[in-house]
Amino acid sequence: TQAMTISQQFLNSVYLGTTAEDPHPFYGYYTIHVEREGRIYGMLSVNGYDGRVWYHNWHGVFIQSREIG
Repeated sequence: TQAMTISQQFLNSVYLGTTAEDPHPFYGYYTIHVEREGRIYGMLSVNGYDGRVWYHNWHGVFIQSREIG
């Protein structure tokens, strides 16, 4: 919940019109999809220890996501 709050605050100040969705917890951080107009727009990570946000700008256009297992 805290990672979602931090990520939405970041998005509100940097990427207006986007929302934080679908958090994925990993060791020490959370990766969160960024949506705009109902579609995945990007991705960011929130450090689980200090709350720093790292926007992923190198992925390019989202194609699809798959669950393994």
